[in-house]
Amino acid sequence: DRYGSGNKALYTFLEITFSGGWPNNVSKVVKEVSPFYVIFFAIYVTCVVFGLVRIISALFLSETMQQVNRDSEIMVMKNAEKGKRMKNEISALFDAADTSGDGLLSFQEMDDMLSHQKVRAWLAELGVNPEDTQMLFDLLDDGDGEVDRDEFVTGLLKLKSEARAQDLLPVATNCQRILAHCKTLRDTVDTIAASMSPAASQQLTVSTA
Repeated sequence: DRYGSGNKALYTFLEITFSGGWPNNVSKVVKEVSPFYVIFFAIYVTCVVFGLVRIISALFLSETMQQVNRDSEIMVMKNAEKGKRMKNEISALFDAADTSGDGLLSFQEMDDMLSHQKVRAWLAELGVNPEDTQMLFDLLDDGDGEVDRDEFVTGLLKLKSEARAQDLLPVATNCQRILAHCKTLRDTVDTIAASMSPAASQQLTVSTA
């Protein structure tokens, strides 16, 4: 009743392929017709169930991974576009704040800029604290008492971003170097102090007095 016609045989093979129907659909043929059919069914199950189905699964997985990569590329492009737009907005803010037109922001110009409520609200939305003008100016200034466009844009973008490990690592490294120099300096001072005789120390004290 399972192999009497082409349609029945096709449906039976469909059951064998997708439901693991060896006990019900194959066992009877092997036991009642001929045991040599086990070779045919073994080859069929190996090639179709364990081969073709795995290939189809791999194709679906490959398509899924390609879609994920495309989504990642789209996300990178959106982030790049967002960063470019942010730079343009900050640069436009610099132009509006540079009332003198010399391409530099003085402390007074920055203080005037931060007096506008919309500017303060926009900077707060970026995560930049606009409350202390002097602190913000010192963070953006490289020490010459004025802030140029590059310092303004780059500084605000850095203040907007969260601190990352690659940003904190140089700070930690420099702190370790400063600490090592301080220890070396202390050891040198201790050595010099220990090598001085009491008389020389007393003479140095008298001459200093």
